[in-house]
Amino acid sequence: MSLSKRRFIKIAIVLISFILTLSTVLTGEYFFKSEKIELGSVATKRYIAPREIENTYATERKKEEVRKNIEPLYKEDSKVKEDALSKLELLFTKVQEARMYVEEGNADNYSSNPEGDIINEENLVQEEESREERMERAIELLKAQSPILLLDQQFKALIEMESGSIKELKNKCIDVLESTYDMGIREETKTKTILDVKSQFETFHTNEEINNLGYDIVASLIQPNNFIDEIATNKMIEERLKQVEPVMILQGQKIVDEGEIITEEIYSILDSLGFIQKEFKEEAIKYVGVVLLICLLQIFIYIYIWFFNRSIIHSLRKTLLLFSIYCLIILIIRSMTPLHFAWIPIPIAGMLLAVLVDVRIGIIINGYLAIIGALINKEGIDFLMFFIIVGTIFPILVTNIYKRSRILWMGFVAGIINGITLMSIEFFLIGEYSVEIIYSGYYGILSGILAVIITAGSLPFWEVAFDLVTPIKLMELTNPDQHLLKRLLIEAPGTYHHSLIVANLAETAAADIGANSLLARVGGYYHDIGKLAYPQYFKENQMMENPHDYLEPTVSASILKQHIENGLKIAAEYKLPKPVRNIIEQHHGTSRIQYFYYKALKDSSPDEVKKEDFTYQGVIPKTKEAAVVMLADTVEAAVRSMDPQNKNKEECEKLIRKLIKDKLDEGQLNDSDLTIKDLETIVQAFMKVFNGMHHERVKYPEKEEKKNEHFDRKQRFSTKRESKKHNKGSHHTSA
Repeated sequence: MSLSKRRFIKIAIVLISFILTLSTVLTGEYFFKSEKIELGSVATKRYIAPREIENTYATERKKEEVRKNIEPLYKEDSKVKEDALSKLELLFTKVQEARMYVEEGNADNYSSNPEGDIINEENLVQEEESREERMERAIELLKAQSPILLLDQQFKALIEMESGSIKELKNKCIDVLESTYDMGIREETKTKTILDVKSQFETFHTNEEINNLGYDIVASLIQPNNFIDEIATNKMIEERLKQVEPVMILQGQKIVDEGEIITEEIYSILDSLGFIQKEFKEEAIKYVGVVLLICLLQIFIYIYIWFFNRSIIHSLRKTLLLFSIYCLIILIIRSMTPLHFAWIPIPIAGMLLAVLVDVRIGIIINGYLAIIGALINKEGIDFLMFFIIVGTIFPILVTNIYKRSRILWMGFVAGIINGITLMSIEFFLIGEYSVEIIYSGYYGILSGILAVIITAGSLPFWEVAFDLVTPIKLMELTNPDQHLLKRLLIEAPGTYHHSLIVANLAETAAADIGANSLLARVGGYYHDIGKLAYPQYFKENQMMENPHDYLEPTVSASILKQHIENGLKIAAEYKLPKPVRNIIEQHHGTSRIQYFYYKALKDSSPDEVKKEDFTYQGVIPKTKEAAVVMLADTVEAAVRSMDPQNKNKEECEKLIRKLIKDKLDEGQLNDSDLTIKDLETIVQAFMKVFNGMHHERVKYPEKEEKKNEHFDRKQRFSTKRESKKHNKGSHHTSA
């Protein structure tokens, strides 16, 4: 397919997904078919609630009734009482000073006049002053210094009162004042409290003048000491209001019947449900907002894919897969609007993409679908919280499913998570226990199990339709009971064991560099299945003589090169996944068959030898996994052919580094995205595997036996001859 055609398809996919998303949102509950309805008009038909909604008017009425019946909380200010008692004490102190001045002409206790000047005997008290003059001056000074405002005759009465009477009056005033403040005084009860004070003084068996004087003194000191505690009162009101259950209009409930008046309350309900047609300006703004929101979300998705999952953009299959899953889930969301949102299978998209593409893109797409689903169904924060939480956990959960037998167990775990999440959100939002929440938990468990089962059950369809591979499929391919692996074991046992070692090397290296270790392992198992066509032409399968000893180098090279083409034919026959077929095609790249090339140069002139006759006509590795299998294949054959006398750790590592450097210099790794750091990690991984294979063992003691010297000499000669023959042919026939 041409580049322009692929680009056209991708642009069409973006536009179609945008149009589909916009159309589903515009036909959802946020853009429900509306009519022109006026407040106070007569309903032309019966209106039924399409979904459950709160009657905010009725709820607010209930709350208002609660507010009216709540008595405010008060707090006492003790400083008011203390201040009143201090003023009372100061009054009688000043009265006593005035009495002493009037009776004895002593001004020592008078510290200041009304203007604040110091009073002394030079400027205030004269020897020739009369008692009446001192009385007048004392009253003036007492009026200025007293904290309580009284009449002149009342001050005069206090000054002229006998010591016992004034002491009795003071005690009565203190008793009445304390008892009154102890009962608590509010602003609204101040007048009543003053009247109560008068009644208390009337109960005393003294003359009326003294009682009235005491009443006037105490009454002037009466101030509110109990004030409304705004914080505590508001807190109590909030707690009481939280207990008010909202008045709900259930799905299918009648809102208003034909012929009834559209009241303000009914109008509000119809407006909330989207029945009332808005002004063009309001509707236009809403449409613009939705279009911009969808555009921003899709741009975000594209940017994320470009920076973190660019392989989706480069792969038309993955692009079509993403588009297909997205469209399917969008349509399902739109069709399942009447049901409880827990049944909407939004997490299925995230799980499928996590298994088929990448777990991160699965989580991102799930979040995108959760937002779109909330727009379609006009759901609130509970909808978003639920699907973002489970849509993040489920993709991570299903990536650990490597066997179809574990699907039921993972489904059960997902169901439990689903149910607990749903109940937790509803407990948080509602704030109280109810049986409906428990039922929601049951629904969540069932929907979670069903989502995982649907995801796992549909995987074969997606695998076949888009030629993709899943961890489950890869694990199935590693089963030794696979027919192709059994054939390899029986028909080409040497290649089979070689493939096992290559698989171990590739898996370990891929895991260390962060590549798909399972794919690398499967690629190692099947990379040489093309040798099944002519197994006897490959050294590891030869039991007797080497047929290449009788063939021209070009013919031998041609036979070796054919195992790539034959491998692809067998892979197609057995329906191996595309990534595995790519590894088969790329594991030799465009490298040269060195042994037969140099043999041809030795047997013929250089002009007669064509390099392309001894070069694999394949494709250089395009992925890290394919590159790792290429290196593992090369290294395994070379290490196996090493002289046993020289096969130590240092020489082995030296050989591995040389072989990898050769592949790098040849340009075989240019398209694999491997870094220099990755290559060093691969060397260490290979050495880790080889060290485990060739570790030293304890030599067991042998019984002392008399040996036949002739037989022993013959065995040594035979072993030496076989070793030379092995070293002669192993370098060129283990391709």
